[in-house]
Amino acid sequence: MGRQLHTTRRNAKGFTLLELLVSASIGLVLLGAGLQVYTQAVKSTYVTSQKSEMQEDFRAAANILQRDISMAGAGALGQQGLSSNSVGLPSGSGSTLAVYPCSSAVCNYVNGTSVAYPQVSGAPYLYSIIPGYKLGITVNATEGATDIITMSYADVSLPLNCYTVDVVSVTSTGATVIFELPVTLPTTCILATASSTVPALNAGGVGLQAGDMILFNQSALGVVTAVSTTAVTSGAYSAAYQVTFNTGDPGHINQPALANSPMKALPIGVSSAVSAVRLMEITYYLDISPVDGVTPRLMRIQNGRTPAPVAEGVSCLKFSYDVDNNGVITANQTSMPTGVTPAMITKVNILHMSIRSQLRGVTGYQSLDLQTSVSARDLNMGQEYPISGSSY
Repeated sequence: MGRQLHTTRRNAKGFTLLELLVSASIGLVLLGAGLQVYTQAVKSTYVTSQKSEMQEDFRAAANILQRDISMAGAGALGQQGLSSNSVGLPSGSGSTLAVYPCSSAVCNYVNGTSVAYPQVSGAPYLYSIIPGYKLGITVNATEGATDIITMSYADVSLPLNCYTVDVVSVTSTGATVIFELPVTLPTTCILATASSTVPALNAGGVGLQAGDMILFNQSALGVVTAVSTTAVTSGAYSAAYQVTFNTGDPGHINQPALANSPMKALPIGVSSAVSAVRLMEITYYLDISPVDGVTPRLMRIQNGRTPAPVAEGVSCLKFSYDVDNNGVITANQTSMPTGVTPAMITKVNILHMSIRSQLRGVTGYQSLDLQTSVSARDLNMGQEYPISGSSY
């Protein structure tokens, strides 16, 4: 009797096509949901990071601007600086109108051109604060042209009052002045905080350079064209520097050939009656970044230095001014009306300073806006408590 072989067949179990389709659909839904959550998280992180960076840039720019505004006129009430918040510039027959803001080479930074100093009865003046209503570029056509603003104050980082001033010559082509450092410093020598030595006039960074403004006797302004060491005249001095103020500076400040040039009124030779201080003239304005030709930015130019960007994306800059006209306070003047000069300004109102994100989102740029007022403390103090003999 033969053996019968029994073959057991296993059932092969797996996913049906329907089950695969359902599971794949669920997986795609979950993957899509996860991707959407991830995308939103990345976008949120980017927006937050961009806004944080924009806030930091805006805060830094606003702090620098407000600091310079508050310093306007500093030194005006002492033995140096702008004694009446202004100084006369070259004027009269044969003069060339003085302009700003300038580097040591050119004067074309605002809208590709220069700006004339404000005039009173046809004579230009440099003021502690110079408004620039609608002199800037137009970023937003709806808002119109932006403003510029200029502040001037005495620079205490370079103590020129430690030096003896020797006016060598004032000719039609320029003026030459020698600054000698006495071995025994005069009592008027006041060093900057944390400084124990008088800096050399040709020292990098803190010393004089082409384009710097020097104010003599609070009335005669000159723009440095060159500075170099020279021999001391006697053992009473430890160092000497020759500073020249030649004609041809971009802003037309040096015009000694004029009959009424203030430089000609300075006594020739060594004189204790001649004081000198370096002025800081600082202008803020907007331009367009050359990197992309689109992004607006806040610029700052100091004396004859090259303009430096303060913050990218600043798209609006608008100011108004409170003025004190013989005790009558008029607020929010955007430009100086008849009979009012910048010497009467006591407070600067930042009407509209805004910054936008560098990249445009789906719904537009992110933006921040600042409105505040800054009191020019020296100007305000000077007008409320004027020193006898000063005119404000």
